[in-house]
Amino acid sequence: MQTRINFFKIGTFVIVLFVLMLIFIFWLGKYAFVVTKQDSYMIYFKESVSGLNIDSPVKFKGVQVGKVENISINPKNSQEIKIKISVIENTPIKKDNYATLGTLGLTGLKYIELKGGSKDSNLIQENKYNERVINSKISVLGNLENSSKDISKQLTQLLIQTRILFSNENINNFSELLNASKQTAVNTQEITQYIINNENKLTQILNNLNDLSITSKSSFNNMSDSANSVKESALKVMELSQKVLNEVEKGSFDLKTISQSTINNFNDVLNQFENSLIKSEELIEQLKENPSDILFKKNKQKLGPGE
Repeated sequence: MQTRINFFKIGTFVIVLFVLMLIFIFWLGKYAFVVTKQDSYMIYFKESVSGLNIDSPVKFKGVQVGKVENISINPKNSQEIKIKISVIENTPIKKDNYATLGTLGLTGLKYIELKGGSKDSNLIQENKYNERVINSKISVLGNLENSSKDISKQLTQLLIQTRILFSNENINNFSELLNASKQTAVNTQEITQYIINNENKLTQILNNLNDLSITSKSSFNNMSDSANSVKESALKVMELSQKVLNEVEKGSFDLKTISQSTINNFNDVLNQFENSLIKSEELIEQLKENPSDILFKKNKQKLGPGE
């Protein structure tokens, strides 16, 4: 009987010790007896996900809320990487949240960072494929890589253009242009010096041009006056002739009855007409014999004997 009691105590002790060891092991592994529910989301990245692995952490504004479940190529678009993540249930991931890749220190390992999200935005709902998709944006390293490619491309183009600019042909053309510019400067200096040396002559030419404008204006006025005088004389002759013609048609024309005043008027008209013709002939002769007298007033008109 005593032997049975000892075995019972030993068995009880072993079982209790085994249970305590299991509890200790679960505690060390932080194993939870209650399974936490997870929500699944899809993310499509267009950049390289090198360094991102399954079970890599998913952080929401710095707080770990899940992990990466699967990484694959999008069968509908080979330029996208399809990533499935699991996030703690009831994590408020909204439509204006977006995912980007972050780097864990200097190890090169990456994780997914969820950013954005406003208070009034709606939660992400399932689409027609029964997927809840989080929008993605290029990471800082991705932007830097793209910018480096663009800068490299632009530098290459700049080097090519610089090589073309400083080609032997362009250098020769530039040298010719400098020589032509130098000759132009010399010619400009000579012209300037010529103008300075002939300042008096240029002043005289300007004065002559001024005198020419004044003289021409006076000559044109004289010609206009002469033409007006001729026109007036012609009109008076026409009026007198019409008057005589009317008298003849009436039959009252009689040389004896013509008044002395009518004859005097006729003589005055003829004298004015004659004077106008004489002035016009003199002006025409002056222009014909020596036009320089009218333009520059340097030559004097030659007078005849007794004038």
